[in-house]
Amino acid sequence: MKTSIIIFILIIVTTALFTGCTATEKNERITIDGTRFVLNGNEIFMNGVNTPWDNWNDFGGEYDPGFWDSEFQRIREWGGNCSRIWISCDGDVGIEIDSNGVVSGVTEKHWNDLESMFAFAQKHKVYIMATLLSFDHAKASHESYPKWRKMIASKENVDAYVANYVVPFVNRFKDNPYLWCIDACNEIEWVNQDRNNAQAPWEDLQYLVGSMAVAVHENSDVLFTLGSAAVKWNSDMPGEFEGNYWSDEKLQAHVNSPQAFLNFYSPHYYGWVVKHFGSFTDLSPADYGLNDRPCMIGENPGGGVFLQTADGKDSVIVPIEDAFIRTYENGWKGLMVWTSNGVDRFGDISISGPGLKAFAEKYPELVNP
Repeated sequence: MKTSIIIFILIIVTTALFTGCTATEKNERITIDGTRFVLNGNEIFMNGVNTPWDNWNDFGGEYDPGFWDSEFQRIREWGGNCSRIWISCDGDVGIEIDSNGVVSGVTEKHWNDLESMFAFAQKHKVYIMATLLSFDHAKASHESYPKWRKMIASKENVDAYVANYVVPFVNRFKDNPYLWCIDACNEIEWVNQDRNNAQAPWEDLQYLVGSMAVAVHENSDVLFTLGSAAVKWNSDMPGEFEGNYWSDEKLQAHVNSPQAFLNFYSPHYYGWVVKHFGSFTDLSPADYGLNDRPCMIGENPGGGVFLQTADGKDSVIVPIEDAFIRTYENGWKGLMVWTSNGVDRFGDISISGPGLKAFAEKYPELVNP
C-alpha cells in the first residue's frame, strides 16, 4: 500500500514538473492570432532594431561573444524587444558549398557561434528574426557568388541547401523560443532586379522561398517571413505595385505543399519606397491589400520615416520619437529600424533609441506582455 502511494505521488509530481516546464516554454514562444503577434495570450508589438552583423559573416568568422551580450542588453535598456540578424551575410564562411552550388554541410564554428548568440538572446529576452540569406550571396562582389548563383538556379541544389542547412538550423535552435522567426532572404528581389546580381527568374526565387518555408513549418513552430525590398513586391493593388510575388498561391505554384507560405509580411521602407508607395505611418496593411495575416516593417532608417525628394535626397517626414507609435496605431505589428550598432550611415541605437523608448513608455504592455 505504501509503495503504491509513493508511486502515485511521484507520478503527480513528475507530471506537474513536466507540465510547468512545457507551459513556461510555450509562454515564451510568439505565435499568431489573426493579424496579431501573441505572447502568453496577449498581443506583443515587435519594438525592435536590426543588428545585422558585428563583423561581416560573424557566425563561423570573427565572432565576438562580448559584443552580442552587451548589444542585446543595450537594446533592452532602450525598450526594445527584438532584433533582426543576418545569419550568413554573403556565404563566404560557415556554410560548406562547392563550385557546383551544392551545399553539403556547415562548419562546427558556425554552429558554436550561433549557439552562443542565441543563448545571449535568451538571457536578455531579445527575440531574434534570423535572416538566413541575403541578395549579397549572389552579388558579384565576393569570391563565392558563382556558387550561390548555381545554388539558386537548380532545384536539386535548392533541395540540398534546404536539407543540409535549413533543416539542421531549425532543428538545432527551434527549442529556444527567442528564435522568434526565420526571414528567408534579405531583399531577395535584388537577385532578380540588380544587373550586378544573378537576375534570376522569379520562379527560381519562389521555389527557394517556398522550399525554405516548408522546411521551417514541417520541423518547428518557428514563424517564417521574407524581408522584401519594397511593398511593391507584396501587394496586388493597382498602380506601380508589381504584385504579391510571395503569396501562398505564388509559392505553392512552384512548391506543391500547403506549408509553402509566409506567416507574416515584413517589407522594408526607405525614402524611395515612401515616394512611390506611401508611408506605413499613413497607410495601414489593409490599404495595401494585406489584411489576412500580421504585417510589420522589417527595415526602416533609424532616424525616422524618410521621403525621397525630387533631387534624390531623403527628408524626414516622421521623427523617430513618433515613428514606432504611429506604426502601431496604423495597424502594423512591428517596426525594426536599421541599425542598433551603426554599421552604415543610418546610425546606431543612440539615434533610434528614443523611438523605442517612446513606444515602450506609452505601451509597456505591448513590449512586455
